[in-house]
Amino acid sequence: MTSRSDVNIIVTVNTKTKQILLTTTPRDYYVPIPNISGGQRDKLTHAGIYGVDASMSTLESIYGIDISYYAKVNFTSLIKIVDILGGVDVNSEYAFSAGGYTFNEGKNHLNGDAALAFSRERHSFAAGDNQRGRNQEAVLTAMIRKTMSPAILKNANQLLTEVSDSVETNMTSKEMAQLIQMQLNDGAEWNIVSTNAIGQGGKEACFSSGSQLLYVMWPDEASVAAIQQKMQQVLNGEVITE
Repeated sequence: MTSRSDVNIIVTVNTKTKQILLTTTPRDYYVPIPNISGGQRDKLTHAGIYGVDASMSTLESIYGIDISYYAKVNFTSLIKIVDILGGVDVNSEYAFSAGGYTFNEGKNHLNGDAALAFSRERHSFAAGDNQRGRNQEAVLTAMIRKTMSPAILKNANQLLTEVSDSVETNMTSKEMAQLIQMQLNDGAEWNIVSTNAIGQGGKEACFSSGSQLLYVMWPDEASVAAIQQKMQQVLNGEVITE
């Protein structure tokens, strides 16, 4: 099944230094879709229409990287996964209300429905979609931290079975088992850092929409270059901060 890719988060991992860099790229980023758009620009979100491989190759092209694995979930899957984890503790940069929920600045314990509402809101923020991206990273950070807790890891096989129909991924069961065992063996704390690409809004024609002018975001090349450097630092084993 193909659909627009509204949330695009790259997870750069160094298992030796226990570092994770989460990178959000705005869904409206105005970029070519390799092997699809013939060099014409389109919204990043439209790459998902052509399949996961098109989304991956577009992100690889933006940052000049190779992406080994993917995991694809929809909104319903997010609710289910968070609830299976028993809820997650999400750190919010702002106090705001959305979807019938009120979120405090600081730590919030969220169930699946609340986590989705937190992830989808953008109108409450001056930074709009950029802040929504940061909030989505906050939810993913909370999910990663929860899954690495001993209580969850010890029941990992059961949990993986429960969420298997909610996540589409190219990571094998053996590869997942190796990661779980590694974490059980060393129980190390991970340094999780977030970053997000930015850009300038405009109205342009897109490959997937013909002559119709749509809202797009022209990439800020300095922002992209800074993210490329951070990704390389993680892979090189250098300690990074926000």
